[in-house]
Amino acid sequence: MPLSPAGPGRPDHNRPPQFCVLLAEASPADRCGAAPNLESAITTSTPDQPGPIAPVRRTNAIGRVLLGGVSGVLLTVTVLTVLWWPRTEVTYRSTAPTTIAYSDESAHFLTLVHQHSLSGRESYRMVIGRSPGVSYGHWLDVDTALGAKGIESTTWTESGVRVRFPTRHEVFVPARFFLGGR
Repeated sequence: MPLSPAGPGRPDHNRPPQFCVLLAEASPADRCGAAPNLESAITTSTPDQPGPIAPVRRTNAIGRVLLGGVSGVLLTVTVLTVLWWPRTEVTYRSTAPTTIAYSDESAHFLTLVHQHSLSGRESYRMVIGRSPGVSYGHWLDVDTALGAKGIESTTWTESGVRVRFPTRHEVFVPARFFLGGR
C-alpha cells in the first residue's frame, strides 16, 4: 500500500479504495485496481486453482456440541434405567405364630413380592420359608390380577399356610414344601 499523508499503513481518504482479487488467471489490472472487473475474475477461475479460504463453519462446532449433549443424556438415562430396574418390593408380609411348632423348629415367613422387570413386565410371587428376606424359600408365582389386589389374610396351621385374596381365591401351601429351608 503506498504511503499516504495520513501516515504509514493508513489509507488516504482522498483516494478511492483499492481492491485486490486473489485469482491467478485475473489480469494485473483486474487483480488490483480502483474498480476490478469481478465478473471476469469469477468467470476466469478454474477448479484447479485454489480459491479464497472458506470461512470457518460454526455449524460443525454446534453439531458436535449437540451430539455430545444428546449422547450424554442417552448414557445417563441408560445408566439410571439399569440401576433402577429390575426392582423388587414386598407388598405383604406374614410371620407364623410362635404357638405353631414345625418339625424344623424355625420361625417361618410368607411374603408377597411385586417384581418390575426392565421390559416393563410386572409379576407377583409368594415366598414362604425360614428366611425373612425374599431371596430364599418356597416360591409360588401369583397371577398379576390377584397379586395387584394384595392378600386379605393368612392362616398358619401345623399342616401348612392358607392364603386368602380379596377376590375370594384361596391358596393352601402344605408345610412340607417350606420346611427344611426350602
